[in-house]
Amino acid sequence: MLSRFLNYFRDEEDKNPSFIQMTRNILILVILINIFLLPLVMGLFGEESRNPPALIALSITLGLEIISLYYAIRGKVSMAKLIVPLALITAVAIIAVNTNGLRDISIVGLPLVLVIAALLLGKRAIWTVAPIAVITALVIAIMDLRTGRTATKVGVDDAIIIIVLLVGCSAIIQALINRLNENINKLQKNEKIQLEENRELNELRQSLEERVNQRTAELDTANQFNLRRARQFEAISQVVKTISSIQDLDTLMPRITQVISEQFNTYHTGIFLLDNEREFAVLRAANSTGGQKMLERGHKLQVGQTGIVGFVTATGRARIALDVGADAAYFDNPDLPDTRSEIALPLRYSGQIIGALDVQSMDANAFGQDDVEALITLADQVAVTINNTLILEEARKSLTESQSAFGNFTRESWKIMQPKSLGLGFQLKESVITPLDQPLTGKHIQEAVTRGTPVISDKDSGGSNLTIPIRLRGRTIGIINLRTTNQKLTSDDADIAESVTERLSLAIETALLIQTTQHRADVERITSDISSRINSSTRFETILQTAAQELSRALGGSDVLVQIEPASIELGMAG
Repeated sequence: MLSRFLNYFRDEEDKNPSFIQMTRNILILVILINIFLLPLVMGLFGEESRNPPALIALSITLGLEIISLYYAIRGKVSMAKLIVPLALITAVAIIAVNTNGLRDISIVGLPLVLVIAALLLGKRAIWTVAPIAVITALVIAIMDLRTGRTATKVGVDDAIIIIVLLVGCSAIIQALINRLNENINKLQKNEKIQLEENRELNELRQSLEERVNQRTAELDTANQFNLRRARQFEAISQVVKTISSIQDLDTLMPRITQVISEQFNTYHTGIFLLDNEREFAVLRAANSTGGQKMLERGHKLQVGQTGIVGFVTATGRARIALDVGADAAYFDNPDLPDTRSEIALPLRYSGQIIGALDVQSMDANAFGQDDVEALITLADQVAVTINNTLILEEARKSLTESQSAFGNFTRESWKIMQPKSLGLGFQLKESVITPLDQPLTGKHIQEAVTRGTPVISDKDSGGSNLTIPIRLRGRTIGIINLRTTNQKLTSDDADIAESVTERLSLAIETALLIQTTQHRADVERITSDISSRINSSTRFETILQTAAQELSRALGGSDVLVQIEPASIELGMAG
């Protein structure tokens, strides 16, 4: 409880050196006043001025003040803040009660005590010392009223006391003024510090705002760049996705130019491919109206000589041209009058330039470094796609030629190797296989041969005819004709018969190839045997005779005549 009571009077300012110095000064002043008053109450100025109670009160007060000064010098002001005002009020009350009461000159000390309390306790003095001073004055007044004491005459001691109190009051007021000035200076200093801090904070805030705005602008720029890059890569993905499904070069390249113009928002895209001599870059596809006109007249640019396309196809480096300065000459194209910026990129495959991708825009400065990087990636994909399509077309062409040659070979082989014993074919009737006496005729036969597909025809008697062509490498070499008397043939029956016919065609082709191979092997063997027999002799007449005999034997006993011109014999002998 006591600790809480004492804590009420403690303040953060108790450790302030300025406040401690002021407390010491007040204590010194009060001690001096007390010392000046002691002789007055001791009767040095007359027997009537002696006042033992006042002497005791002032002595005790002086002791408490000295002790408080001791602690104040050591930086502890709590005792001075509480004990000094209460001790002074007690001393004033004792002196007043034992003299003239409220009319005593010592009552003048109460306002001085309140000032001292205000300096030491601050606003707490209103709730502590001020009420005690008021109660003290009321008690003295009540005692005056009850006792009806008569006031004594004013003496020299009273004059001295009033002078001392006035001087002390002036000193205390001066201390108060100094304290106020000190606080004002401190406030002004704090205000300056606050203003400086506010200025620094404003500068810091402004700097932070500028940095935030700068970062925001950088983030916006980065976001726009990332968004543009994302759109570019999405465009690349769309282009690659679109062109990856096209395998025809004449369809592929126009589609590439169209998709690039749509995705990159340009009005003209052209694809140039180098000719076989690598002297000219020939325009092969374009999406714009002007580009179509250029295609119609076979537009081409000399490598290394004409325009940025010629530059790119010669150097293999991407090039951007603007409609100002030296680049303006590149835009002098009546078919593309709206061009304000142009970029050309090499189409390169396996380190070799195969052409150029030309993209033109109606906006000035339409292409930046990021566009170059994105379009270079796209150009590489386009080059790979075009090269793969060219390879695929060459492979298709070679395959077609091979198939055509193989088909011709098969058909010629069929003509040569067709077995003579087959006659017109065979027929199965009532589980008996017999040769055909005459060729199959009829409208359904002719239709199947002409169309090359199965034909089903119904007979009036209720049966059906199913005619299936036998095809060998695209050529019809025969037919299979199925006839029923009481049953209708269906499409399922036709599918089964067609499958069997296909297997028959493959079997015939395989047998034909085997026979052809065997025939060629026989020819090679016979040729090799004849050659070895001919080469076994060195005499001219024997060589000719052996050649004639072997040819006759190989050709089934044919007559062989060998004639050598006499002039040739003479020439050979002369040589």
